[in-house]
Amino acid sequence: MRKLRYLLGVLALGMMMFAACGNKPDDNPLPTEAPQVTEAPEETPEPTAKPTATPKPTPTPMGANLPAGINLKNTYGETFGHIGTCINGRQFSDPAALAVLKENYNSITMENEMKPDAILGSSSTLISVDEAKALGYVIPVNYKESTVPQLNFYYTDRAIQFCVDNNLGLRGHTLVWHSQTPSWFFKEDYKRDGAFVSPEVMDARLEFFIRSVMGHVYDQENGLVLYSWDVVNEYVHATDAGWKEVYGEEGLEAGFVKKAFVIADDVLRQYGIREEVSLLYNDFNTYSETLQILNLLEFVNADGKVCDGVGMQSHLTVDNPHVIKFTTAMKKFLDAGHEVHITELDVGNSNDIYQAKYCYDLMKKILELKTEGAAINGITWWGLADTNSWRPGEKALMFKTLKTPKLSYYRVMEAYVDVGLYMGE
Repeated sequence: MRKLRYLLGVLALGMMMFAACGNKPDDNPLPTEAPQVTEAPEETPEPTAKPTATPKPTPTPMGANLPAGINLKNTYGETFGHIGTCINGRQFSDPAALAVLKENYNSITMENEMKPDAILGSSSTLISVDEAKALGYVIPVNYKESTVPQLNFYYTDRAIQFCVDNNLGLRGHTLVWHSQTPSWFFKEDYKRDGAFVSPEVMDARLEFFIRSVMGHVYDQENGLVLYSWDVVNEYVHATDAGWKEVYGEEGLEAGFVKKAFVIADDVLRQYGIREEVSLLYNDFNTYSETLQILNLLEFVNADGKVCDGVGMQSHLTVDNPHVIKFTTAMKKFLDAGHEVHITELDVGNSNDIYQAKYCYDLMKKILELKTEGAAINGITWWGLADTNSWRPGEKALMFKTLKTPKLSYYRVMEAYVDVGLYMGE
């Protein structure tokens, strides 16, 4: 009994202690919220394939916007009568040069082979007057010497035949030029170490040379392929010249210049072809020395028109002259009653794009003048390609190589189309 009372006391004591701690049997703490289960990640997608690079657009070929079949010959050649280039004797037998020539040009100028030194030679080979007459040379009545230099017409004759064979015109370049006339031609007995002859002796030599050269050309059946002569070349810029040693400083009233034109004019009249052949004064920087040239030609033509006009050589750069300066000079020559030929055109540059723009602007202005009736009767580029230009490294022509036209070529053609002249073949 005593043991039972003891157990009950212990039980009561435990309950009292539990109550003192504030815990009831049904006061269980709230269970902690179950953690959210992260869903299993989806499968990692395969990486997207590397995007295909957008192809670079194929550049439009140069000239693609031009009419099919268009070229210099069926555009500028039709409008100006003559579109030309210069060539040398080696190119007569160069098939690549001939192909470019026949496609684009209807005229040539010999680069050096018809200049006085090519016909006279570096040293004189003298023949008697009778021998000269037998060869067809013209000995003027005022010629008092017993001998004359033998003339070399090898390349002149080849040029004429080449033009006949290839349906080309020929420019005669040049009869009187200080720079490429051998010194012995001005000396006594035609000797390099001789004294300079008198003006009277030189007058006769001048006449002998011009009449003999022009007569040799027009005595031939096909001589009329030669449609224009640079009778006098670069007189305004002549220095240390045999002509001036003989005649003295004559300024812009140079008697021998006038004599040269009077003789050339007379030759054409004798052959009955005066209206078919142009006689020109040819020079460079004509856009800077415009007034001097006009004054010179006024003197030359004072007793009747023997000089038809001006050959504007036109060795240009993209920086000089400005197109407006060039065409302003051209208009002054035209307004004075002279015809104009652009005779030695090239455009030096450091960038093909600059050259192309300059050529487009220049040709557009010249074409506009021509459509207004200007007597611009020929354009000659001074060479077929940069690879054989006299201005190496300046990239002055419209072709990089014989088979590679440059942007300037296409822009020159675009100028023709833009002026509204191209009517198609």
